[in-house]
Amino acid sequence: MDLRARGRFSVCFILLACGRAPALSSPVSARAEDPHAPIVSPAPLTELRQQAALISRPLTPGSLGPGPWPTAPLVLYDAAQGLREAPLSASADEAQNIWVVTGSALYVLRPGASQFLRFTAADGLHVGPGYTDPPDFTLVEGGGRNEAFVGYYAHDTSDPAGSHAQFAHTANDPAAHLGKMDQVILATDGTITAHRYDLRNSNDGFYYETRTITSMVYDHFQHPGELYVGSNHGVTRIQPGHWREPQTSSEKSFPIGVEREWYVDHVHPVACDGGPCDPTRRIVFGDWFGLTLADDGRLWMAGLTSAGAIRWTSVLQDWRNSWAPYNPFVPAFGDPIEQNPPVFRPPREGDPVNLRAVAVTPDGTVWFASGEVEGWRGPTYGLAAWDGKHFTAFDPIALGAVDYNILELVALSDGRLVLGFPGSGLLVWKPGDAKGRRITRADGLPGEAIGRLHLDRMVKPAALYAPIDGGLVMLRFP
Repeated sequence: MDLRARGRFSVCFILLACGRAPALSSPVSARAEDPHAPIVSPAPLTELRQQAALISRPLTPGSLGPGPWPTAPLVLYDAAQGLREAPLSASADEAQNIWVVTGSALYVLRPGASQFLRFTAADGLHVGPGYTDPPDFTLVEGGGRNEAFVGYYAHDTSDPAGSHAQFAHTANDPAAHLGKMDQVILATDGTITAHRYDLRNSNDGFYYETRTITSMVYDHFQHPGELYVGSNHGVTRIQPGHWREPQTSSEKSFPIGVEREWYVDHVHPVACDGGPCDPTRRIVFGDWFGLTLADDGRLWMAGLTSAGAIRWTSVLQDWRNSWAPYNPFVPAFGDPIEQNPPVFRPPREGDPVNLRAVAVTPDGTVWFASGEVEGWRGPTYGLAAWDGKHFTAFDPIALGAVDYNILELVALSDGRLVLGFPGSGLLVWKPGDAKGRRITRADGLPGEAIGRLHLDRMVKPAALYAPIDGGLVMLRFP
């Protein structure tokens, strides 16, 4: 079956590799663009951003102390605090505002407040008809002080079988501008301003491949203020402090020149359909649900068919040149399968391995979780560890879980892993132990359907935000 017809799955031919392809002929693409063109100096931060005090301050893990929130092992936020719907995702910013998204709204709980503030399209969010498709919201990531980033959903598109001219994922696609994300700034009076990020390919702005946001990581520690975003297609790097809109007539005639000042879109390790990559095979990849920034500076990404890591670059646009001698993946998993398997080994090269999460423990071991929500994605493969040379697979059932399908994975500072499941709560397991400990309704969870986990390392003890069908739980792990 053609995977392009089964779900949001990115496919390209190897000769037209995404991010490196020459522009296909199109009625709206009549220009020459140099992907290595010099980038002009970024504009100063906007007055609004300065007023909101968003500039990231130097932080280290735990440097905010216990923070303003309770340090009890488990704290529940639900309708009593104004959350009207089940949370999907939650995160804290550097001012320790707690941000939450549900299927209907964005919420924020400010330190000292007892009730969440609620925001929708009526408050300026770019969500709903004309901007997103149901289920609309995907996740939220806390940024600098009084700042958050909201990810959205949009349907994918594909060209008809046998088509030679690319229409989907281009400027000619009616869905080109759907989905993406907002940068949200919280003012002292409790109102918000939302800047829409209509992300597109940085090497050729004719292509709009980034659409649904699947993961985000904000760097509070190593290069403060950098944001990494996983999507249906690839992984994008953003410098929100340099965001601005085109101002002059020249900039408005070539807006991608301004966009290249503050984001670079995109990178993705790949596998190939049915065998090792060569000019005759389609490269297959996408749905980067797994994203984490390791202490050694590498950004790890895990997706539908492949995984890998990439380093930071001082020149923003150099970051997307993910091949030698520029900024190659270190490493990339997926091609060829015999020498370089995509973490797990599917029955056919290029088939989904459904990587849903990636985490790095303090000893440098990289952990990958395989899971799925939509049935079309195929089998899941459990848990795997990479020690820098070899993969070792683990059966979550043998570790004490009651569900093989892992949707979330977080590494704690002491080396323990927290696994999240779609219907059986959490499992806390220390590698080397025979079994882990489940956290369920019996331990105070308001449900057992786990949403997107987020670990706030700015506070000590670290705070794990676990959205659950019955409310938001904040867990503290000493």
